[in-house]
Parts: sequence; C-alpha cells; structure tokens
Amino acid sequence: MNAPAKQRIDWVDAGRGLAIALVVLFHSTNWLGEAGFGIAGWDFFNETVASIRLPLFFTMSGLFAVKWMRASWRNLWVSKVSLFVWVFAVWSVIATFSFMLGLNLQGQEGNYLGQLKDLLWAPLLPRFELWFIWALAVFFVVAKLIRRLPVAVQLVTTGLLSIVALSDFLVGNVGWIGSAKYFFFFLSGILLRDGIIRWSSSTRPVALTSVFVLWIGAALGGSALGLRSFPGYYFLCCVIGVFAGVAVSRVLAGVPGPRFLGTRTLPVYLTHTTIILVVVWVLGRTVPLPDLAALGAVLPPVLAAVAIAVSLLLSRAAARNRVLRYAYEQPRWFARR
Repeated sequence: MNAPAKQRIDWVDAGRGLAIALVVLFHSTNWLGEAGFGIAGWDFFNETVASIRLPLFFTMSGLFAVKWMRASWRNLWVSKVSLFVWVFAVWSVIATFSFMLGLNLQGQEGNYLGQLKDLLWAPLLPRFELWFIWALAVFFVVAKLIRRLPVAVQLVTTGLLSIVALSDFLVGNVGWIGSAKYFFFFLSGILLRDGIIRWSSSTRPVALTSVFVLWIGAALGGSALGLRSFPGYYFLCCVIGVFAGVAVSRVLAGVPGPRFLGTRTLPVYLTHTTIILVVVWVLGRTVPLPDLAALGAVLPPVLAAVAIAVSLLLSRAAARNRVLRYAYEQPRWFARR
C-alpha cells in the first residue's frame, strides 16, 4: 500500500490520507452507535461521503500498481501479495479476539468456538474490516491475469459488476461483495493512470470546484430522493466521487498531515478497529451514557483521531522489535518461499 518514495505524488498521498481518515471515522461512528452513544448526525455524514471513501482509496491504490502488472509473478508475490496474505492472517487472529469486545457492546455473549470456526474459513470468507486487505491481494492477482484483455473489455465488464454490487443486488460475504463493488475502481487506477494524473494536473480550480459541487448534489440528492437504490445511480455517484476526491486531494496536497497519513495507510487500517473497540468498551463501562450524549457531535472524530494516532505509534514501536515488527511486515522466509 506504500509506493517507493521516488514515485510519490503529493495529491495522491493526500487522497489516500483523506480516504483512510474517512474509513476510521466511519468505524468510530459505527461502534459508538453500537454501544449506545449519541453520534449526532455522523451517520448521515458517513453515508454521504461513502461514495468518496473506498472508491477514491482503491483508485489511488491502482495508480501505482501499473509496474506490478509488468513485473514477474515472483516479484509480485515477494513485494506485494505476500505482505497482504501475511498481515491478513496475523490480524485475522487478533481481530477474532478483539471482536469479542464488539459482541459485548452489542449485548451478545462471545461464542469462542464459533469465532474460531469462522477464523479457519477466513481465507475464503474474509471477515471484519480485513476484507479490504484480502481484496487488495485478489485485485493485484486478477488484474495481472486479465492484463492482456482489451482495456474496454476490462472496464466494461468490471463496471457492470460494480453497478450490480453497488445497487445491492448481491448478497453474501463482505469480502466478495466488496471486491465486486470496488475492483472497477482499482482497475481504473491502473488502466487510466495517465489520464487521471493529467486531469488532476491540468484542470483549473473552477472546474475542480464544479466537480465537487456536482458530487455533493448527486450524493445528497440520492439520499433525499431515495435514488441510491435505483440501479446504476450509486455507481455514478462513486465515479463522480472519485473525481471530487481528487479535487479535494489537490487542495490537501499542501497540508503535511494528510500526505503523511497517506504514506502509512497499512498500519492504520490494520490496527484502528481494535483500538476503537477497546476505547469504546472502556468508555461504556466507566462514563455514564447521559454524560457522553452531550459529546455526540465531537466524539466520533475525536475517537477517529485517537485511533489513527495510536495506530501509528504502535506500528512505529513494533518496527523496533524483532518479533512485533511482523505484525506489519511479512518475514523474509515467507516472502521468498
């Protein structure tokens, strides 16, 4: 998820930082809501920006996947896929036990045997937010397998699949459904890389603002008029959302924070949900709900900021430890196997 420094583009890093921050905010809001805390309209905000959040991130991820389409299968495994496979396996175990706190927040009893059974099936049926890591591994492999097909065939086929999935016509495992929704955007980042970068670099601020306003109208209009369920409408919102996200990224490119975060998305994505669950569980048992209800307007972003900061600190500390470092990177023997 982190391109070599020499290939970095500031607005792309800023876009990735924006997307991962929106992901953490979304999960913070969800778990605060599950615990009964007031979230004061943050659900509506998250629903509105959903058409930017993951479409933008997968498109940004695809922008720097081009060289891996030309690399050998061995190099692809050693540098990219083995990392995703390893951290998915490690964090599936961690998330299985931290999710017990989530079950407790929902008023359920933790069924350890059931959770362990689901863990064994995780390579085929990914769970929790880790489906995202699983999907990236699949995306790199499938994109390389189909790379010799005509560009139009690749985009039209995956676009139609995305339309179906984003219209909620598919039911099943979160990883499979998520992959169906967003593979088009990852593939677009690969196949349309030069055009996207050129559009971002050459488009004037007035046009970028217009695209952002168009996205707001489409997103809010879809919610207000109930158009999101209309086949293809939400897919169109996501496509516009990518361009709106690029427009915002251009603005954020001069801000160090989003750029910095955009170069460290993997440890944040892996760690943040566990931190959120721990914090929410502790808050729910130490602070009376009426006292927290008044903080509903600020609690989700504050929790998201804490989760991001702690994720970065933990990954930095783990990098100095000979054993803990493998929570965020694959062992050499595994990559070269």
